[in-house]
Amino acid sequence: MKKRRILYAVLNWGLGHATRSLPLIRELVKEHDVIILSTGRSLELLRSEISGAEFIDHEDYSVRYTKKGWSLLVSLFFQIPKILIKLRQEHRFTEELVRKLNIDRIISDNRYGIYSREVPSFFITHQLRFRLPGQLRHFEILSVVFNRMYFRRYRKIFVPDEKDGLNLSGELSHNVPFMKSSKIEYCGILADISGSNEIIRSDYLFIISGPEPQRTIFERKVLEQSKELEGKIIIVRGVTENKDITEEGGRTVYSSVEREKLSSMIKGAELIISRPGYSSVMEFAALGKKALFVPTPGQTEQEYLARFYKENKYFNYVEQSEMDLLGDIKTVFSATGPEIVPNRTEKITDEILG
Repeated sequence: MKKRRILYAVLNWGLGHATRSLPLIRELVKEHDVIILSTGRSLELLRSEISGAEFIDHEDYSVRYTKKGWSLLVSLFFQIPKILIKLRQEHRFTEELVRKLNIDRIISDNRYGIYSREVPSFFITHQLRFRLPGQLRHFEILSVVFNRMYFRRYRKIFVPDEKDGLNLSGELSHNVPFMKSSKIEYCGILADISGSNEIIRSDYLFIISGPEPQRTIFERKVLEQSKELEGKIIIVRGVTENKDITEEGGRTVYSSVEREKLSSMIKGAELIISRPGYSSVMEFAALGKKALFVPTPGQTEQEYLARFYKENKYFNYVEQSEMDLLGDIKTVFSATGPEIVPNRTEKITDEILG
């Protein structure tokens, strides 16, 4: 197979886009030249996990978040003009990279401006429509129109989920009006599960993540309420800026851990408490783990997924403002969990490299 020069772009919106891209990037760097474009904590994670690749730090849409979940959508609405301008700038920058670095393939995980009219470009997303709350649901069709418009720029749209039967993304990528296209391919879930046999046991594993300031708010609640739990407790703060580790009673608090070690922690946890970020869900489902989800306030995707999983008895959830861990964890074991087969990366690589 011809050796390719591949530009792989990853959105820095939490760490989920980076983690789900890891199994695919790991496969591509074995035989091809890969240039990874991202920013912030996502870029830091990718640098720490991937060897043999080049890296480009390029700012994405710099979305501002709010402390109040209900005001996030209002804030996002007023940021739309800035985001659209950034998309055009991002595209111009991409075309320059294609010429300068002799790129012949592009993969973009949710960075809508990273595509080229000169070389085949591919897009990864589990949201064929964006979820809106309450009465705003009537306007979701606008997100479908937006996606249809941008999807025209790509040769193929890969959805990391199953097309039929059991699925993890629900209405985010299924039964979407006006979205029947031969460009859309369901490729099965992408889960970064380490091949290591090490298992790090715990009764409770807390994985704290997401954009600020909500990450910090979640962390404070976890640090306070976890004191009331008995057993071995591991807390991963999701702060990649340092590698601090502290011990307190039965709790071990890590600022951050490498993916291989986190996989070992997930494998050994009796119960996981985390955000229902789609990448995390794929990992837990692939390993058959029990989880309690705490969606990020105002992130309608996570709020929808949490309800969807509870209705289907996959996982249970609690609102961040109502967290009461002693009571909440009692509800977890009524959920049965989905049975999922992970990582069919060949579905993507065959299309991209052909």
